[in-house]
Amino acid sequence: MSFLYPFIFFAFIPLYLFYKKNAQKSENARQTTLLYLSLAFIFLALARPVLENRLQDEKFDAQEYIIALDASYSMQATDLKPTRYEVAKEAIKKLLASHPNDRFTLFIFTSNTLLISPPTTDRAISLLALDAINPKYILTKSTSLKALLETIAKSSFEKKKLIIFSDGGEEHNLNSLLKISHDASINNFIVATASSDGAPLKKDGHLIKDQYSSIVISRINPILKNLALSSGGEYYELHSNNLDIINKLSDDLSTQTDKKESVKVKTYKELNFIPLFIALVLFFLSVTKLHQLYIFIPLLFLPQPTYAGILDFYHLSKAKEEYKKGEFLKAAKNFEKIDASVQSYFNIATAYYKAGHYKTALEYFSIIESPDASVKQKCFYAMGNIAVHLKRYDRAKNYYLQSLALGEDTDALYNLNLLHKLQLKTGVNLIDKLPEKNAHTKKNSSKSTSQQKDDKKQGGAKKKSNRSAQSSAGAGDAKKSKEEKSSKEDKEKNKSSVAKNNNYKMGYKSYELINKGYTNETEPW
Repeated sequence: MSFLYPFIFFAFIPLYLFYKKNAQKSENARQTTLLYLSLAFIFLALARPVLENRLQDEKFDAQEYIIALDASYSMQATDLKPTRYEVAKEAIKKLLASHPNDRFTLFIFTSNTLLISPPTTDRAISLLALDAINPKYILTKSTSLKALLETIAKSSFEKKKLIIFSDGGEEHNLNSLLKISHDASINNFIVATASSDGAPLKKDGHLIKDQYSSIVISRINPILKNLALSSGGEYYELHSNNLDIINKLSDDLSTQTDKKESVKVKTYKELNFIPLFIALVLFFLSVTKLHQLYIFIPLLFLPQPTYAGILDFYHLSKAKEEYKKGEFLKAAKNFEKIDASVQSYFNIATAYYKAGHYKTALEYFSIIESPDASVKQKCFYAMGNIAVHLKRYDRAKNYYLQSLALGEDTDALYNLNLLHKLQLKTGVNLIDKLPEKNAHTKKNSSKSTSQQKDDKKQGGAKKKSNRSAQSSAGAGDAKKSKEEKSSKEDKEKNKSSVAKNNNYKMGYKSYELINKGYTNETEPW
């Protein structure tokens, strides 16, 4: 037997001194002795007596995979309906859904390679990144499997299981691809995303022709099969009307998976319940008579979660009471004492936000993971408002975009439009112009600074009006009517834009990375 916290034993010194001092003055020596013995056994329990077990291999099933999606111009061919690119996206979504416990990393590639989602088991993040790509903004048109493999080879992944969705493009040097794969231990699982008959490519509505005036036909590159099979992977062909091949890919990944990952874990058998039980008995003996102990017998049959539930209820009620009084920091501290859950983290983050501790609130909002899209949407909206408080306007735009990607949110859309319209630089205070929304407050319409000043002069708040009005109050009636009319039109446009394009968009800097060198491409097809 050993103790995990042996330094606790130093507490016995002052405990013994206090006992010697009080035992002489006490009228009831039996009661005093039992109380101090009870404290001694509590300290013994705090020292955590344990029986050490041998190191054991702790195994777990999670595996790591890398997905690479070809975003070159040929992937817009329509031999797979609606396009090769869209069919590949649907196939990737199905693959992600079939491996809920595994970690996936997402890349897109043309002649360059771009990471769009780091390793994660959060399917919502992976899907968001996948839908954020707009092929219309990708200017590099060719396909470079070599550049992709070189990027993966330089990565820190221990086991590189690469799943490629591509038509193969114009790649022809199989030996160089195999050399990179073998040197970096890359297993290529290739899903050929095209038909054997191929399809013509169009540019500006016209068929593309080569230097001999022949129509360019894009087909599956024949080196894909050899590359997959020679690198320890598998080869598949994708069809637009049947994604069952993804089931086979999923089964192959499971069967070819190496032995379960394992780590060495040292385990203990806890013995602290023994001194705790003795301390409890000694305490009851010190404060009661023997014939009165029967009233405590039901406590022995209470399940352990009951005690935690009682404490959670106490801290929750106290936190709510403090929140209502406006003591937000105290409320946050009490929320932190509740067992971890999505709701508790959200309450903690909201309380810190109301207390003005924005960085702490941002940390809590960022660690909330939930399959409920509405919860994530509220978190992104709140993180956007926090970024505005911190005067990080570029981050705020991204957070509002992520909120809109998960559903319609008029407040987030209004804030985003306002940020774009004002084009603020770091250091400008904007927060007074943004509407407030969280779990504990109602939605309020945002007013311009000049409107707020007029409201104070008039002695009252105006009724809720169109939040997009940015002109100063006090203009003529004709001007007001024009503004109201234009603001209504803006609202209608905003609603239609949300309905049509309700996706998070990738930033221009990411497109710059994948479009690097596009001016040097000359008819890559």
